Amino acid sequence: MDPKVSLILALLYTVSLLVVSLIHTEDLPKPNFNNADKVFHCIAYFGLTLCWYFQYFSRKNTKVLHRKSLLIICLLTTAFGIFIEVLQGVFTTYRSIDAFDVLANTTGIIIAFFLIISIKTPLEKIKHQL
Repeated sequence: MDPKVSLILALLYTVSLLVVSLIHTEDLPKPNFNNADKVFHCIAYFGLTLCWYFQYFSRKNTKVLHRKSLLIICLLTTAFGIFIEVLQGVFTTYRSIDAFDVLANTTGIIIAFFLIISIKTPLEKIKHQL
């Protein structure tokens, strides 16, 4: 994938996640299972981590997965999730800070981390062939 395209996609995903996290969602339909909110948090931050990893990996000068870079991506996405929780508590009256949201976000990030680590060798082989 072109690094510019992957950067645009990662930024759009990030901004979309920020907007969805701060808008009033009470009028939207709710799923019929317990803790759906936490499942959505987990999935959203799993996706966020993958978007930023693929942006990093798509750069032409990057041929190998560096665990340090992946760890930095995971830490930054975790910090972003905490930042959004603080924004919800400070700037909205219809949202509040929820430590379980942060835990769900972090769970999605950890799942993405282990997925990336487990598929890194095939990804590196593909990258070397390009």
